[in-house]
Amino acid sequence: MASEEKILILKMLEQGKINSEEAARLIEAVEGTSKSAQSSGTSYSSAKQQKKINFSDEVSKVKEKLNDWKRDFKNSYNQTDFDRMIEEFSAKAEKVGRTLATTTLGIADKIVDFVSSFVDTNSFNIFGKYQAVEKTFDVANITEGMNLEVQGVNGNILVKKHSDDKVIIKSTIRSPHNNADDLLVFNEGEGNVSVKTTKDENISVSYEIFLPTVKFNTINLKTKNGKIYVEDSIAETFEAQTSNSNIELMGVNSDKINVTTRNAKIQLGYIIGKNIDINTVNSLIDIKHVKTQNINAVSKNGRIFIENVHNYKGCSDINMNLKTSHAGIKVNMNDMEKRGYKIKAQTTNADINLLIPEITYKNISKQLASSFVEAESSGYEGYEHKVNIVADTQNGDIEIVK
Repeated sequence: MASEEKILILKMLEQGKINSEEAARLIEAVEGTSKSAQSSGTSYSSAKQQKKINFSDEVSKVKEKLNDWKRDFKNSYNQTDFDRMIEEFSAKAEKVGRTLATTTLGIADKIVDFVSSFVDTNSFNIFGKYQAVEKTFDVANITEGMNLEVQGVNGNILVKKHSDDKVIIKSTIRSPHNNADDLLVFNEGEGNVSVKTTKDENISVSYEIFLPTVKFNTINLKTKNGKIYVEDSIAETFEAQTSNSNIELMGVNSDKINVTTRNAKIQLGYIIGKNIDINTVNSLIDIKHVKTQNINAVSKNGRIFIENVHNYKGCSDINMNLKTSHAGIKVNMNDMEKRGYKIKAQTTNADINLLIPEITYKNISKQLASSFVEAESSGYEGYEHKVNIVADTQNGDIEIVK
């Protein structure tokens, strides 16, 4: 196994994401050979003990290399190398996730959940050695229908509500050069407020933003290698984009919500959004307590979990399009309403379970490892309110509960 893969497993062990037994199973899986196969006369218990001994040897050999690697990374950091390293890591995580999806249930999820913490720049303190310069922008006379655009880099964007009738944007800039004044451009006027970076390499720009209780036309937040957290905002269109770190929305209210990241999870809670589009890679999507008409959630090597979905105001239907790979999809509607369901689900090497009363199966197909189900509630066309779900994955179970 390549040393980078050993580092990945050991770092997960170091941070308590997996235990020693799971780490041993990971090492065995990515090597592709069983330690017990070395001798046909070895008993199961002896092989298991041998695996533990070998794993202890691996820990002692690689532990210092892990620390050396982290030190080298800090000393030689530049943005190009960081982005390249993340791409290489993502490819490894994807490969391991595929390998383990059907052989070591539960560990694959831990791997993809771990990606964002691994690539989080704060864990390496890359920019901690640079002086922090804080700049604050106050925007008064806020009216409904304004546009807000904020761009960061290698830093977090945190958005909260406050009782003042103005927008407050607090920025923190870290750079190896004494040029903080040259790294941000602030514009205000004609219903637009924006703060953008002038470069995106070898600097860190993070924000803490406070918004009044008014409805914006658009809120656009963009960074990379930093998380985006937003609570209690209102806009016609809400967009959040980052990479290698999480996005979490709580209490966001918008007609259109578009959320995109890579190698990190997306969490939505208590959301009101007519059209919700979510996209990530190598991590999970977790949606709870939402009112919507359309949800389009796409991942890769990560679970999709949806719970407690209600109708958007004035809309009779709920439509979900859910797609991932090498992971499961679960929808728990907690539905006490009288609604008709139409389901189309397909997977491979796994099961499809529809726990919906009075469901009629229109098409059931199982060929080799592939499973496909089409079903709908009895008298579906007669229901005033309908729930339509398309779920598609590979190597993962699909479960839909009314």
